Amino acid sequence: MMVKIGSFLNKQVLVSIPSLFDDGACRPYKLLGVELHGLWLQSDKLSQRLLSGEHRSFASASPAVFVPFAQIAGVFVPTAVPADLTPSGAENAPASASRTTKDKSDASPGKPAVGSTRKKGK
Repeated sequence: MMVKIGSFLNKQVLVSIPSLFDDGACRPYKLLGVELHGLWLQSDKLSQRLLSGEHRSFASASPAVFVPFAQIAGVFVPTAVPADLTPSGAENAPASASRTTKDKSDASPGKPAVGSTRKKGK
């Protein structure tokens, strides 16, 4: 399955940038843009890491940072809702349970209601 990174714009993604953070661990960033050669990311930790003491006041302006793909070790994005975030029982409910059917009282005698699954000849 191919994931389109652009579908995560203005959402949180996990990105590993070993050239900025020596441990290589993924950190959360807000994805602001996707370009041919990299990503536009935003986070307080990223701003603090890149801004020197005399420029720290720029951090209050929520700056965006362009990170070239050559500096990115990996990008983690969700492809499914984690089990601990799904509502109770939602993963066990059949797909047809969410469909609504017309009240059978609207059906004529001998005719199935709209949405009925009764087979012909039975």
